Amino acid sequence: MKIATTSQRNNTAPKSKIYAKYEKLLAEIEKQKQFKINMAEGLQKAYTKIEHDLLPLEDEAQLLMRDFLIRVDELATQIGVGKYNEEYLVNYMGNELDSLLDIFGHQDAVLSKLHEKYTGYSLDELAADDDAVGLAKSISELVGVDIDVKEMLKKGQEAYFEEFREKFAEQINSRREDFFNNLDTEAENKKKKPGTKKVSDETADIAKDARGIYMRLIKKFHPDLERDAELKEQKTEIVKQVTKAYQENDFFTLLKLQLTHIDDNETDVAARADNMLKHYIKLLESQLLELNQSIHQIHYSNGTTVADFIDKNGKFSPQKFSAQRRRAEKQINQLKTALADSKKRPKGWFKEQMSMIKDIVMQHMMHDMFGDMFNNFR
Repeated sequence: MKIATTSQRNNTAPKSKIYAKYEKLLAEIEKQKQFKINMAEGLQKAYTKIEHDLLPLEDEAQLLMRDFLIRVDELATQIGVGKYNEEYLVNYMGNELDSLLDIFGHQDAVLSKLHEKYTGYSLDELAADDDAVGLAKSISELVGVDIDVKEMLKKGQEAYFEEFREKFAEQINSRREDFFNNLDTEAENKKKKPGTKKVSDETADIAKDARGIYMRLIKKFHPDLERDAELKEQKTEIVKQVTKAYQENDFFTLLKLQLTHIDDNETDVAARADNMLKHYIKLLESQLLELNQSIHQIHYSNGTTVADFIDKNGKFSPQKFSAQRRRAEKQINQLKTALADSKKRPKGWFKEQMSMIKDIVMQHMMHDMFGDMFNNFR
């Protein structure tokens, strides 16, 4: 003889919409809780793999790209480009140097000089540019730390923000605490106003309902009242679950246990349980919303590079990481081959590079053109 762990009502009769919604919310919350746990572990694995396996490759590729741009400029000076190709070369070199200077900074005198050659802007002019000043101002307002534009350009954006990362994090966390403290203050003020007892009343209702469910289940399944050894063991386990949930103030687990152990003849208990579902389902929806917001914040606060290696279950994806590593290795090999060829056959190599440069610039121009057109139709 065994205890029925699910009521016949729930097994044979169609579930009400409110009960189906309750079950769906509980399942989604459990799924997202596990996703959050997986993501924390996955991000840690991603950090370790990136630091040891990927960053050295990316550093090597960046240095080779630096040498590649310098070599292209050397041959453009020696061989000549021609008016038709010059516009493409200027466009390509300016964009590529912009990206590299975010990494190396204008403290790299060679890259800084090349950038000025192809863009026409010196470091002082870039630091005074309205867009750069506006960006620095926006970041300053966001993190609460003054941004020195010239220092940022000189060190490179990546190195600059890495240097001040802890300071930025402190400011952001401080502002976040102030924000939530203000919310708490507003909530406390609302409680003091007439007609705002609802929040405190709901808390009291939850405690009262939890106590009622606890007492009913303990009374129903108390093992000391059972003589059958098998049933006594099963009841002992149920009482442990009920007691644990009650002691941890886990109301929703208590409610789930009550719904699980309703007998067919307990129609009054079933009716009360359905009424509870209608009342408390909003709290589950709020819990799910907060959980999703927390996941979103953790995911995107760790940077897109790290987040790219997290799969749909929140776990670290070896396949995605391996694909990125292969791309980095391929880029390194291509750059090494290109630099070697530039020494063996400079004129032929430079002609081939100019052809590829024109293709790249044209692709970017087409993308920008049709991207703008698409945005206008949205």
